[in-house]
Order: sequence, then C-alpha cells, then structure tokens
Amino acid sequence: MNDHTVDRITGTLGLLLSGAYVLQAHAIEDSLLADAVGAAGVPTGVGIMMALASLALLIKSLASASQPASTPEDVEPGGAQHPHAMAVGLLAILAVYVALLPVLGYVPSIGLLIGAVAWFAGARKAVSVVACMVVAGPLLWLMFDWALEIRLPVGLWPQWLGS
Repeated sequence: MNDHTVDRITGTLGLLLSGAYVLQAHAIEDSLLADAVGAAGVPTGVGIMMALASLALLIKSLASASQPASTPEDVEPGGAQHPHAMAVGLLAILAVYVALLPVLGYVPSIGLLIGAVAWFAGARKAVSVVACMVVAGPLLWLMFDWALEIRLPVGLWPQWLGS
C-alpha cells in the first residue's frame, strides 16, 4: 500500500469520525449554568477542525497522486522514515509542557510548546520561531480567556510577584 492510499483511507476515516463526533457534540444538553458557547461549542469546534484536516489530507493525496513517489534519498533524517522517533520526541515535548503549565502558566508555556515543536519539526530561522512563540501565547490567551471566557492557568506568577 502506497502513501497516497494510506492518506486517502486516513482522510476518509477522519471525515467519518469527525462527522460522528460533531453529531454527538450536538447531542450534549446545555445546563442552566451554560455560557454563551454552550456545552457543545468546544467539541463541535474540535470536530470541525478534524473534518477540515481530514479533507485537506484527502485533497493532498488526490492532488499528489499524479506526481512520482519520493525515493528514500528524498526523505530527510527524522522524517517519514522515523515516525516512531518523531512521535516519542513530540510526546516528550508535550510532557515538558504539561509539567511547566502549572508553574509558568498558559501564556509562556504555550509559547515554549509552539517554539519547541517548530524547532523539532525543522524550523531553523530563530527570528521566525521566537516571533511565533512571542505572538502565539497572548493571541491564544485572548481567544480563550477573553473572547470565549475559558479561564486558563496563570501559574505561580501572582505568588512570585506578591499579588
């Protein structure tokens, strides 16, 4: 089985699973304490994002089906030929993020997570990685904490600063 077939199968299964996920999310009843987003808001958003990612995978596999397959020399070290090493590395980064989150809080922790994942994935322009780290944390905080009113961990900063 070639990569294009695997991508098509994965994309199709992802679309089916995300459709079922969104349907189940809409079945969640709102309680009297529900906010404006409601109990189904976040699961529905996750399901839609999963459907979009699956659709992108399907489109990519269909668009690249006419192109010749890559040779082993075309694959970078640590890339597609070492998926388990990549997965273990990403899990290690995620474990460090989970450990730092209660201490540093959401904004610096998510910035460090984004920077570490970008660096691990091969981004080598330090200016771009640092800019993404600095901008992503506050933007995500604004989206979740301010716009959606989902409170995020502040870490130990208030104790350290005497607040």
